[in-house]
Amino acid sequence: MKLAADGQPKVTIPKTAAPKTLQLEVLKKGSGATVPSGGSVTVQYQGTLWRTGEVFDQSWGSGPATFSTDKVVAGFQKAIVGQTVGSQVLVVVPPVDGYGTAGNDTAGIKGTDTLVFVIDILAKS
Repeated sequence: MKLAADGQPKVTIPKTAAPKTLQLEVLKKGSGATVPSGGSVTVQYQGTLWRTGEVFDQSWGSGPATFSTDKVVAGFQKAIVGQTVGSQVLVVVPPVDGYGTAGNDTAGIKGTDTLVFVIDILAKS
């Protein structure tokens, strides 16, 4: 993964099979407050499909997103709950922790798709 000058990530998907379990890497450890389960958080994020390497959703370019940690797919929630504000994480989310077998047609996500998120945790409220 590389970062542009504005902090926007560029994820390169390896030419290997996607992992079967959730993979989490803390790229930068923040020193702020800890993100609680069910709490509100403000993040910059980018979601990429492992299958295509294409970005399916992101907040970079449109401004940070604020939401409750229990209103996102399980893998996204697992990646940010317990992390500290100021952290940047990379998480690989298998279908079971993503959109499940139903997928998300609107976003072009199939029920077999593994998702890759880069998340900058900006604030909790």
